[in-house]
Amino acid sequence: MGHLNKTLNRLLPIICLGVLGNLAYAWFTTDRNELVAAHFSFGWMLVAMLLALLPWGWHALRLAIWGRFFGLSIAWKQLLRIAMATDVGGVVMPAAVGGAPLKASMLVQQGYRPGQAATLTLWGSIEDVFFYAFAIPVSLSLTRGWSNPLWSTVLRFLEAYRMQVMLGFLIFALLAWLFFNYTNGKTSGNKGKDKLALILAETRKAFSIILISGRKPFLLSLLAITAQWLTRFCILLAVVCMLGLEADWTKLYLQQWMVFVAMMLTPTPGAVGGAEASFLLVFSGSLPEEAVGIVMLSWRFLTYYFMLGTGAFLLWTTQRK
Repeated sequence: MGHLNKTLNRLLPIICLGVLGNLAYAWFTTDRNELVAAHFSFGWMLVAMLLALLPWGWHALRLAIWGRFFGLSIAWKQLLRIAMATDVGGVVMPAAVGGAPLKASMLVQQGYRPGQAATLTLWGSIEDVFFYAFAIPVSLSLTRGWSNPLWSTVLRFLEAYRMQVMLGFLIFALLAWLFFNYTNGKTSGNKGKDKLALILAETRKAFSIILISGRKPFLLSLLAITAQWLTRFCILLAVVCMLGLEADWTKLYLQQWMVFVAMMLTPTPGAVGGAEASFLLVFSGSLPEEAVGIVMLSWRFLTYYFMLGTGAFLLWTTQRK
């Protein structure tokens, strides 16, 4: 628990600065007259806040499903703490990495072998891929999402930096190859190398067990992660209702995957900058022009700063002495 406490001590000032920065940006970039004229709903704000925190419950359910599969019984309080810490720990990491290292560490504290913890952490990303493999074709077929300005921006970027992108992929492949060969080599008495080889062996074993006999927990976990993502998608709808705006509900709901995928590809901690820019590109044509800024800021506040602040506070107040 010491690592978690140290992480929280470092993250709390960052989260506070982020909240203040978000509020300051909203104040200086939003038309206050428009805010006064908006039909603000306190009830819908509470709904949006609840939806922002509900994904922790779905995440905890996924952890409970796999814990039962591996023969581990973990209290719900601890499962929720792991789910919260995964999000809170990702504030200083790129969105693609998130709080994965902290999640794996906390799983080990709850009785998982290091290789099993690494497997479950990676398996969460695999489940994300399965969800998007279904969600993306459905969204594109219903909304013609390829005409969205986000894609023209991405294509221009890839055209301008195609050599750098190709080089990045080659470097990643080389590093992965070196890591595999390093950890798969014969041990030579080096404790660090032996430990890596042991973790890799445990990871392979855990993956094999899942692939051979983990069909049922995988399907159950896939249903939970689908509910987790659909809950996140509902936050934007609640924000629009909170502000009393008219919008294209179908596009607002179905095209959100573009924003979240863009966030995963953004290298900045917490996808700062990428989340805001992709949101404006995706939804600038689906929301009233004068309100798209405040919607984006409200959505970002709820899905990022509010969630992080609440998670850090709950982790802090429930930590073991």
